[in-house]
Amino acid sequence: TNQLLEKENSGCQALLRDDKVDDLSRMFRLFSKIPRGLDPVSSIFKQHITAEGLALVKMAEDASSSKKVEKKDTSASQDQVFVREVIELHDKFMAYVNDCFGNHTLFHKVLKEAFENFCNKGVAGSSSAELLATFCDNILKKGGNEKLSDEAMEETLEKVVKLLAYISDKDLFAEFYRKKLARRLLFGQSASDDHERSILSKLKQQCGGQFTSKMEGMVTDLTLAKDNQSSFEEYLSSNPHTSAGLDLT
Repeated sequence: TNQLLEKENSGCQALLRDDKVDDLSRMFRLFSKIPRGLDPVSSIFKQHITAEGLALVKMAEDASSSKKVEKKDTSASQDQVFVREVIELHDKFMAYVNDCFGNHTLFHKVLKEAFENFCNKGVAGSSSAELLATFCDNILKKGGNEKLSDEAMEETLEKVVKLLAYISDKDLFAEFYRKKLARRLLFGQSASDDHERSILSKLKQQCGGQFTSKMEGMVTDLTLAKDNQSSFEEYLSSNPHTSAGLDLT
């Protein structure tokens, strides 16, 4: 069986390389009939994902160092591209697990292990936790470099939270995320309260209530402050003889 799997032009590695989805499905059905036959297939799948992931990390590293040489400050958009590519890679291999490998737990397991391997490698001095938090900040703030429809935004936030599952230092992500959220809220840079709440509810599902309690408190406090300000301004405009003595606009 191993000879079949390792054939240069029709083995498992070649099928993955060439995106031969139907052939991979046939291979899965064939090897699932053999006791422990899926172990070598899943092992090749894991190696393939890891290699593709590490290639993305290396490309991001190379792009970052060439920008330093040229002294161009495009590292932010470079990081954005890197996270986007990791999301696309995850989509691609998750589709393989579902469509070619019958949603088998063994393939879910190796996909998780492969992503944990390269998702925890930093890029150009930035940890993956920071890159993910910065990616979220860019899509959630006004004037960020990605204009997404509400539907695309929801989908992207969902995928970012899935990637966070592979990051070992989730507390570091929370720290970066909280600081960036505070800036968005205090400087009125947040593009949508609904999206802010949406990602927090996704993070809460993934990481638990304690993880998001401070962040949720920040959003709630600011919403209350805005409501109080509006109510007060309404009261003043409907009672013009009341003098607040201060200009609170």
